[in-house]
Amino acid sequence: MSCLSAPGHAEALWDVLVVGAGVAGAMAAYGAARSGLSVLLIDKAAFPRGKACGCCLNAAAVKLLEDAECDIHASGATPIEQLNLACGGATAKIPIPGGLAISREALDMALIHHAQKAGAAFMPRTTAEATAGFSTHRELSIRQDATVSRLRAKVVLIADGLGGRLLRNDGDLEIAAHSRIGIAGTLEDVCQEYAAGILYMACGKRGYAGLVTVENRRLHIAAALDANAARDAGGATNAIADIMRESEFPVPAGLETCRWYGAPALTRRRRKLFGQRLFILGDSAGYVEPFSGEGMAWALAGAREIIPLLEKAVGAWRDELGPQWQKQYHSLVGSRQRTCRAMTMLLRNRAITRLAVDALRIAPLLAGPLVRQINRPVAIA
Repeated sequence: MSCLSAPGHAEALWDVLVVGAGVAGAMAAYGAARSGLSVLLIDKAAFPRGKACGCCLNAAAVKLLEDAECDIHASGATPIEQLNLACGGATAKIPIPGGLAISREALDMALIHHAQKAGAAFMPRTTAEATAGFSTHRELSIRQDATVSRLRAKVVLIADGLGGRLLRNDGDLEIAAHSRIGIAGTLEDVCQEYAAGILYMACGKRGYAGLVTVENRRLHIAAALDANAARDAGGATNAIADIMRESEFPVPAGLETCRWYGAPALTRRRRKLFGQRLFILGDSAGYVEPFSGEGMAWALAGAREIIPLLEKAVGAWRDELGPQWQKQYHSLVGSRQRTCRAMTMLLRNRAITRLAVDALRIAPLLAGPLVRQINRPVAIA
């Protein structure tokens, strides 16, 4: 991977500085670089790295990647054709064509390389600590190991995810009451109980868990748990195993050896998605508990939508660009997030979930309208 070190580039004035090399950040870096802007992408992590994520792309997300000419099949992405939805021992098998499963290690690396090929520079293991806005540019304080330096850019994009700390003290973040937390990990050994091409979803009393096969026949497990579920069960492994047993899914061998990645409260929103020469996108802009698997589609669509505004902002910043971005972003994902929020609220009702699974088990095509709605292209309303 081609990377930069901070000292040799601290004096440069970049057109765009992107904080966070996840799905939204890396794709925005690609789009900005492809538009001819000078782009620096930074992230606190060393790559490749795992992340708390469901590792599923729906058809809408796949289409966005195809439109950006990013071939993730070469990175091992595998098709998903079916959802096995289980609750209380009943399982419905629902067709969900057009999706892909890929680990975040592979996906994020593919997107970073895609951005680099377009001309973006990349600095991993770089922590952003503070920003300051000026009339002509924005400055960012960064740390690499013990070295602190400054970077300058005409526009800064904040895409540092759910756990991002750069804007933690700005007071604009609202976390929903009773929001669940995210847990995910991958078993390296082949798991014969779970077939490739199927997303297995187990709904329990304290949350739900999804299991899907990713590249090299590894089994990826992601769960949304009530805040105290892991503590009460004696750890994340026990909480997830309990959910599987409730749905009569087999508990994979070696689950106790899984290395888990955590995510903070999943349902949250920001009241303001901009600042002086600054835009916020991706999970940093707000998120909804992701049962529908749309999170990465929202991130990719936001990264696509921000590019025309970036071009304007780099040319000449105007104060109306910030509110314009906020309006566009809410038009892009607002209705989809409301649908997702309604789904997750219904799934918290055990009786309703069991009735839905029983109905879908008899007539799986009843899920067709919802599947089509989730897979439809993400566009401004």
